[in-house]
Amino acid sequence: MRRILIIVFILIVTMSISTFVDQYKMAELESTSIHSISYEGSGEGGTLVAGNRRLALSPINPHVGSTKDDQLALAYGGRVFPFGLLRSSESLVTDIDGSDTALLTRQHSYLLWPSFSDAHVTWNRAEYYKLNWRKQNGAKLEMVWRLASNSSDGKTWGTEITTDATVHGLIRIDISNPVDKSQR
Repeated sequence: MRRILIIVFILIVTMSISTFVDQYKMAELESTSIHSISYEGSGEGGTLVAGNRRLALSPINPHVGSTKDDQLALAYGGRVFPFGLLRSSESLVTDIDGSDTALLTRQHSYLLWPSFSDAHVTWNRAEYYKLNWRKQNGAKLEMVWRLASNSSDGKTWGTEITTDATVHGLIRIDISNPVDKSQR
């Protein structure tokens, strides 16, 4: 019993340290420029589609919709980030303005932690997606999603991560130099 408690304690401490370190530095696996973004949902929560990646907005569930000047925008914490002009009034899709920089980056933790099952030890690490968007006027958006624990064999919960899979677990939204709500 004592041995099990020690193992559980070590796992909890290792995972906590990994999560703390992830707030400051993660290893980049790939980075992709985004040329368009769309929204699927009813305004609260839903899914952003950036390139070929589906990014679920839960559990934070920011508000996404169109502004009075026909821009797709995200609102969170009293701040608004306009993505760009809508392609049409019938869909919530916008192309990235040529002066904007929008990158979707896949990253993972530097630190690994063990998990034990059937007398096997598997090494895990957290994996993240980060959307960084910078506008010419200085407005910035950063959104971070955490995926399920990623084992050392490149699989998440036993299934391959595919490009059309929905990414769950939005854990952070930062909007700086936002457009004032009175301009919506």
